[in-house]
Amino acid sequence: MIYEFRTYTLTPGAMPKVLDMFAEAYEHRKKYSELVAFWRTEFGPLNQIIHVWPYESAQHREEVRAAAVEDPKWPPGFAQLGLVVDQRAEVFKTAPNSPFAEPGTYGPIYEVREYIIKPGSMPTFLQIWGDNVHIRTAFSPLAAALYSDVGGLNKFLHIWPYESMESRTEARNQASATGQWPPEGELRLIERQSSMLATPAPFSPLQ
Repeated sequence: MIYEFRTYTLTPGAMPKVLDMFAEAYEHRKKYSELVAFWRTEFGPLNQIIHVWPYESAQHREEVRAAAVEDPKWPPGFAQLGLVVDQRAEVFKTAPNSPFAEPGTYGPIYEVREYIIKPGSMPTFLQIWGDNVHIRTAFSPLAAALYSDVGGLNKFLHIWPYESMESRTEARNQASATGQWPPEGELRLIERQSSMLATPAPFSPLQ
């Protein structure tokens, strides 16, 4: 499977209208393929929506998108209204032992942590991650961990749902207290890190 992350930056104040328009249009789009997640940012980069589409392959993506654009109800049309100031599309694959969570309620807070890995180091990083992620998931579930395949290179995302900010702090402190997280050798492979908090839209399969 591959996962396309489409990140749109909206004009200030546009979020409610964009969500309403997307929800209405998605009822027509889902017959071609369904979302795996849809988030809106709350902390970090503001006024962003992130919609994630799963596909079996690049060919499957092309076929689905070609069929969807023939539908008069898709795309939603908010870009034509001037409500979008930037669009970005990136394709990711899941990291070892880190599949996308099944639809369900895990949040309502999702932390999206983005790491830029040193060039040439991704295979080593992924092995360390896959061998050790069970240490971290003993304290809170993982929504997904992925590495970039098309778009920004050397990018690693891990997405963690939490019931509250307090539960986030507790889980992170418990993992750190083991002395095994982050795993040995991981930090030296990372060039830079960033994090943002997002919440799911009402129609997102992950809540």
